[in-house]
Amino acid sequence: MRIGQYQLKNCLIAAPMAGITDRPFRSLCYEMGAGMAVSEMLSSNPQVWKTDKSRLRMVHSDEPGIRSVQIAGNDPDEMAAAAKINVANGAQIIDINMGCPAKKVNRKLAGSALLRYPELVEKILSAVVNAVDVPVTLKIRTGWSPEERNCVKIAQLAERCGIQALTIHGRTRSCLFNGEAEYDNIRTVKQIVAIPVIANGDITDPLKARAVLEYTGLMP
Repeated sequence: MRIGQYQLKNCLIAAPMAGITDRPFRSLCYEMGAGMAVSEMLSSNPQVWKTDKSRLRMVHSDEPGIRSVQIAGNDPDEMAAAAKINVANGAQIIDINMGCPAKKVNRKLAGSALLRYPELVEKILSAVVNAVDVPVTLKIRTGWSPEERNCVKIAQLAERCGIQALTIHGRTRSCLFNGEAEYDNIRTVKQIVAIPVIANGDITDPLKARAVLEYTGLMP
């Protein structure tokens, strides 16, 4: 898999997880063979950047592998500023979170709540892509709810805005982490856009990973 100018050694990526994918965990993932490991989500709100937690998360220099940093927020200018700061601190790829289903995130109109507002999504994606000279990627869910699945529309919008890879969690926001992830919508998106598509959700072992790659058509 290739994302912008970066060639991953394989298509296996460790997803960003708050409180889990810190620097030691990411380094371990690389040692175990991951093609890339994405950092924990960072808020675009400048008021929290000076906390000890944020300062530690925003140091990316000298880290092994391709350094992908995920940011979240709802203000295009703040998201652009956060992207610039993280690139200055060593980020090689900026990943935008529009998939988090947590209430405390969605109440701020961030994460998967943004999927209900494609016009705002477009403004955020365009602002971040234009702010940095590194590849920008996007993480989404299949939609807000089973009745509001719009991952195809968001994927096409993302491609037009210059997003260079798209990760899709096979659930809607209202599904949270309940039930089983589905991959039909991921397969549909793969058939429609030319950018790399990454499947996410319930991939817990090598056999499941291979099965999902083959089913969705994501197998390189």
